Amino acid sequence: MSEDMPWVLGLTDDEIQELRSKKQELTEYGKQKIRELMNKKPTLWEIMRDQLGFSIDMCDEIVDAVEEWLPPEHDTNSYKWNQCIRMIREKLR
Repeated sequence: MSEDMPWVLGLTDDEIQELRSKKQELTEYGKQKIRELMNKKPTLWEIMRDQLGFSIDMCDEIVDAVEEWLPPEHDTNSYKWNQCIRMIREKLR
């Protein structure tokens, strides 16, 4: 097999097959990581910093202000209300 591929001189057929297998694994791993990154929704901080170009200090100040502004979770509120507040807090930073 290596006669057909001069760039693999000195490798056995088994070594060549192992390299092909490793390449396939890395390719699949890379595709998975790209999918994960593409599906990740940016946080408010990331939008302000990366898309709008705000300074880090300004992003921190705005996110801090939004955190303070959000109403607290409370036992008398419905589960969905508390879940919504939690989800908003998680998406700030």
